[in-house]
Amino acid sequence: MRATTSAVNEPGAAQPETADTGRRLTEIVRTTSLGTWTDAIRDTFVALDIKPAESAPFTGTVRTRRLAHLLAADVLATSQTFDRTGRLASRQPLDLMQIGMVVAGEGELVQDGRTCALRPGDFAIYESARPFTWHLRPEWHLRVFTWPRESIPLSETRSQQLTARTVRADSAVGQLISPLLSGILTHERDVSSGGAIRLADEIAELAITAALEEGDPGDPDSRAQEFRETILRYIDAHIDDADLTPQQIAQAFFISPRTLHRLFARFGETVATTIRLRRLQACRQAMLSPQNAHQPLTDIASRFGFADLAVFSRAFKAMYGVSPSRYRELNR
Repeated sequence: MRATTSAVNEPGAAQPETADTGRRLTEIVRTTSLGTWTDAIRDTFVALDIKPAESAPFTGTVRTRRLAHLLAADVLATSQTFDRTGRLASRQPLDLMQIGMVVAGEGELVQDGRTCALRPGDFAIYESARPFTWHLRPEWHLRVFTWPRESIPLSETRSQQLTARTVRADSAVGQLISPLLSGILTHERDVSSGGAIRLADEIAELAITAALEEGDPGDPDSRAQEFRETILRYIDAHIDDADLTPQQIAQAFFISPRTLHRLFARFGETVATTIRLRRLQACRQAMLSPQNAHQPLTDIASRFGFADLAVFSRAFKAMYGVSPSRYRELNR
């Protein structure tokens, strides 16, 4: 079989400025050449050392679909190991959050001191900024979902507690989320650019929720995490309150501000930064809403606690890579 390839886009690279971010843009790489396969995998995802099984002929296929800032990929191949070494992570850094879901065959994911086994329908979270290893066999099919790490409102400390934890296909959350993940690559209908952005964000949130559900019930942080999640829901419900402060939140939960700060510090976060990030997310969602299409950015920013438009613009660009006005223009 003659090796063939087609170009693929790196999820962390700048994408063409197009309104078609929710359409079925599919690219295919199909090859029997290990060198071509290695290049294709590195171009589609991150730099990896790839070691195929020596006893079997090599074949590999990649198909991708982009949903705004989420890249979904079908990867099919013969037995092999993918290794993101510390050396590769340092020399070729690319900070992504990824989900791997086994469709056929079986997989083993290693990261952050844990090893998890996955069978068809199971999935797990991993991150490219730190070393990880995938062992996949025999004839396997993996679905990989990739987000730029800066789009995920999760601290590094917390993410290290969630990686390489198997979410079983037959678990309560797996039964809901596994079909949703598969649907990204199998659904034939187009999605609007605004809908694609919202879906990409919500799917990441659901995957994180699933990993939290699969955490060790004996984890001493589990009750603290539940309390933190309750506080986050309170913050979201009052995000349009310009006077929302750590002191107000502490008072609402009958705890001291010091206790509140210590709670968030356990997960590598601060209360003020969390409020700020969620205000930015609320602003971005408001900018995407058709009912706000003609509302000035100043009004949207002010509604969610940013009194100074310049401060809002700098914070928004730092979070999403473009200015608010440019972001709105790209997603009209």
